[in-house]
Amino acid sequence: MKHIVLPRDTIVGKNVLDKIVDITKDYESILVVTGRTTSKIAGDKVTDLLGCDSMIIENGATNIAVDKLQGKIREDEITLSVAVGGGTIIDVTKLAAFRTKTDWVSVPTTCSNDGISSPVASIKNNGNSLSTKACAPIAILADMNIIGKAPYELIRAGVGDTIAKYSAVRDWKLGHIIKGEYYGDYASSLSMMVAEVVLNNVAEIKERTDVGLSCLLEALISSGAAMAIAGSSRPASGSEHKFSHALDMLGGSKGLHGDQCGIGCIIMSYLQGEDWKRIRNSLRTAGCPTTAKEIGIDETLALAALLKTRDIRPERYTIVEHIKIDKEIAENALHNTEVV
Repeated sequence: MKHIVLPRDTIVGKNVLDKIVDITKDYESILVVTGRTTSKIAGDKVTDLLGCDSMIIENGATNIAVDKLQGKIREDEITLSVAVGGGTIIDVTKLAAFRTKTDWVSVPTTCSNDGISSPVASIKNNGNSLSTKACAPIAILADMNIIGKAPYELIRAGVGDTIAKYSAVRDWKLGHIIKGEYYGDYASSLSMMVAEVVLNNVAEIKERTDVGLSCLLEALISSGAAMAIAGSSRPASGSEHKFSHALDMLGGSKGLHGDQCGIGCIIMSYLQGEDWKRIRNSLRTAGCPTTAKEIGIDETLALAALLKTRDIRPERYTIVEHIKIDKEIAENALHNTEVV
């Protein structure tokens, strides 16, 4: 049996922040969850519109932050949390909501990753980011005026995270063929469409046009839906995410999660025998990093991260496990794709 839960309301447009009142009208005990910076961008306004309390999350998406929010939800008998912010705020809120069996609403201030709609949270534990089962939001409210003003490095990270679905879906298919793992045609097709649509609109996204930003935001929302339908992060996370997690564990990278996944997708697509040059060229057009140097790491660290992918979620079968990646294969991949 599979229980698919998707957002019941998704509102995307300009000057739509006040719609939060309609979305939350059936709830009496509401808490706005935001950050120091995002409170000034939108959190304070949402709090005023709802006439409720707010809570500031600091020091990243950690178990400490999740525990603190859980305590607040239980103590004040909160029935709905409204996450106003980026990935950190949204991840903490969705996991706390999941653990307290309460609802939450996603109000993103950036479009840097698909966490705005997914039932998966990325939480740091001892410095390492780990994906954890959570729950999808009951609603998403995305004001394009706010998102369009976000630093471009956050927007380009969303591009990298979205295009990375190419290698993720192929890894998922490989797991199905070799290991007999469940594979959903609909979820995989949706995820591939998400990647293709963004890839075809990278120039518009780079110029921050309404068409480009709407395309990226809708793609990220759809990616979260693909995960909800699949019942796992498989349609959106494969060997390229293992590479990103490896970089986080080793430290030293200046790239955001989406930047690292984009570079990982170039490498993994090469190993999969796919058209990695098209992916690299599209990322370049969007202004995304495509080399190790651009995220502040050298060849030694890039190689170490690529080899460390073998240790990350080995039960999730990907191209890394399939080819039994070793130093020679890794070095060739890095050099032939010009990542180093």
